[in-house]
Amino acid sequence: FSRIAYYLELDNYWIWVSMDKFTNDARQIGVPCLSLQCGNGFSPTLIQQVVANVNVASSIDMLNFSGRAGNVEFWPYNYSPGNAIGIPGASGGTFDFGDTCDSPNGSFGSMQVHVHGGTGYTGTVFAFNRFNDGAVADLGIGNNPNGQPDWSIASNANAFTVRNLKVFVLPTPPPQVDPYIADKNIQDADGFQLVYALDIPTNPNYRAAKPDYSVDNSQSVSSFSRIAYYMELDNHWIWVSMDKFTNDARQIGVPCLSLQCGNGFSPTLIQQVVANVNVASSIDMLNFSGRAGNVEFWPYNYSPGNAIGIPGASGGTFDFGDTCDSPNGSFGSMQVHVHGGTGYTGTVFAFNRFNDGAVADLGIGNNPNGQPDWSIASNANAFTVRNLKVFVLPTPPPQVD
Repeated sequence: FSRIAYYLELDNYWIWVSMDKFTNDARQIGVPCLSLQCGNGFSPTLIQQVVANVNVASSIDMLNFSGRAGNVEFWPYNYSPGNAIGIPGASGGTFDFGDTCDSPNGSFGSMQVHVHGGTGYTGTVFAFNRFNDGAVADLGIGNNPNGQPDWSIASNANAFTVRNLKVFVLPTPPPQVDPYIADKNIQDADGFQLVYALDIPTNPNYRAAKPDYSVDNSQSVSSFSRIAYYMELDNHWIWVSMDKFTNDARQIGVPCLSLQCGNGFSPTLIQQVVANVNVASSIDMLNFSGRAGNVEFWPYNYSPGNAIGIPGASGGTFDFGDTCDSPNGSFGSMQVHVHGGTGYTGTVFAFNRFNDGAVADLGIGNNPNGQPDWSIASNANAFTVRNLKVFVLPTPPPQVD
């Protein structure tokens, strides 16, 4: 996304404010609460910075303007009146549009947007303060005429019947075809947006940290309808797309053991059937569309049992229907398969053993000389080119909420 916007409605008054993005992470644009469920999953959000191209529309006449400079003060901590980042015109003695965050102390909290500089209105656009301790919150549109200008310690939320806050982004249009795969002439790839790109190491070790992606757009991805993978191993490549199996772009990359993979709270474990699987490849028999499939994504050990009853899968070999031994071990599986119907059945691609620094398993199609899903193949060092890319097909955003 390229811009961020907020809409606050308090009884008969409302305000809209948009600005150039101040983060690439959509998890950091909501209420910056003290819980780690707010923010990036590892630390609370603390954003205090100048923002550009601020546009404001409101039911209040003086709060309608565009193209202004502004600043945001988002944090879950206590704060004081000092003008920490030197906002022009802000006071050092009152709580206004230039304060000082006392991180990591306290839990009062500030979610404030302001404008400054230029001519016309200066000060608070909207404020939502004190949201962590169960006390009556502070809410306001514009400057507070009867207390601290940024509504700090107003304790007035109970004065309003209507208290609505909405947060928006302006998505950036995705490229129509990723340049890297354009020469493959994959018609199914039209409109897909690149999320991850990885040069797979021969001996990956993702136990303590996520893969060293050369591209990681996972935090800027909003809604999507389909997910796709592209793997290239030397002279062979494969593309596979399917209806989405998660709404979270953080869960479509390598499902490593580190909490930096997945949703930030637990490793990714996804074993389920997927629909409308389309495959294109340099290998003739791996070109088809509209098939049923299944994904086996986890960071743990696994066994050959057909845990979810995939039609045709064996219970005695590692193939397109296995059993995850969560939470034991760290072998890891990132596999996409097709099953049912006529034609090719089995593994589309596999990337296994990516957490312990051993030689990984890699394969396109079924393994003709071992376990069909390439488990324990230990063959990554047989390839010079080992590229993995992950894509999504964005859903068009609504034009107006």
